Amino acid sequence: MHHTHGNDIRDDLREQLASLSQEVTRLRKQVARHGRSSYRESRHIGEDIAEMLRDYYGSLPDLRHSAHRLQKSAEAHPATTAAIAAAGVIVLGCAASLLMRR
Repeated sequence: MHHTHGNDIRDDLREQLASLSQEVTRLRKQVARHGRSSYRESRHIGEDIAEMLRDYYGSLPDLRHSAHRLQKSAEAHPATTAAIAAAGVIVLGCAASLLMRR
């Protein structure tokens, strides 16, 4: 009887080990799929960021030129520039006030 009981325990352990082995294999496949998916997603995000940066750097010369023209205009018309700046501050203050009330 002891011999049969020992075989039952071994058979049960073998079944449990086989089940665990199958579960580990399933989990490995799942992790691999998830890893590939995450890699593809991060690669696409990286490509989008790179494209955005290329567009940004491509527009820098135009932005510099516009800023230079704005600076020259402000230097040529200081009173007008001050009035526009004051109006901008008032508009921003009103917008902030409206947003704070909500």
